[in-house]
Amino acid sequence: MGTSRKQKSPVPRSSDAPRASSVPAPKPTGGQIVYEALRREIMALQLAPGASLEEGALCRQYKVSRTPVREALIRLASEGLAEIYPNQGARVASIDFVDVVDHYEAMDVFQPITCHFAAVRRTQEDLGAIKEQLRRFRTAVASKNAADMIRCNYDLHSTIAGACHNRCIERGYRQMLADKLRLLQHGLAGTAHGKGHALADRFKGTARISVKLVRAIERGDGKAAAQVARELNAFVRAQVVDYFSSGLASRIALPDPPGRVGRRRNGGRDARRRAQR
Repeated sequence: MGTSRKQKSPVPRSSDAPRASSVPAPKPTGGQIVYEALRREIMALQLAPGASLEEGALCRQYKVSRTPVREALIRLASEGLAEIYPNQGARVASIDFVDVVDHYEAMDVFQPITCHFAAVRRTQEDLGAIKEQLRRFRTAVASKNAADMIRCNYDLHSTIAGACHNRCIERGYRQMLADKLRLLQHGLAGTAHGKGHALADRFKGTARISVKLVRAIERGDGKAAAQVARELNAFVRAQVVDYFSSGLASRIALPDPPGRVGRRRNGGRDARRRAQR
């Protein structure tokens, strides 16, 4: 009588999890190289909203033909990071006020769901990759390097998205991550040094909440992971709303009508006298 062998159920593999050392990573294509480089620059606002993405210049910059450049631009456009106009070329996607409202409304839905699924579906391999990305993000915040902070924050949440093992959610969440990082940088200092310090101030709170999020995912607590995700989205949204509110208010100069200044000052003195009585 033969012994039966217990079959192991297949374990989904995250696209962001570390590859086995025995399997070499495929060499990136020209289109992939151009796409990754442009995506990083767009997310870091090194390519500003509305900036031209001229094919010929990109071909010379990355030393590739037009086909890889067009592949990269089409992929960026599909993710909402670029806009392609017939017979006019491509530009970095703009950011409008309606985009801000729509973005955080969508993140209120997507981020908790993504983190919930990551907590209940993550493998040990996923968890190791998430912890490593969290370590890199915290190191980048401590170093105050703006480009590293943007890249590592994206990589952390992109890896969490991979751990949810739902391709549709993963794809949508990653697209919104790029939008979130562009929005978060508005109003920061223009110099690399100043931007790094200002961004580190914003990311300190993000890093603190991210630690709580990773712990919830590690415990496999989907409910807690979703709750921390809502806390993280509310924290980031508050920073952006604060910038837009104060930024717009500071641009509005309301002059005093003729003859009002003196009366306002006298009125102030009269009010103080009445209070003293």
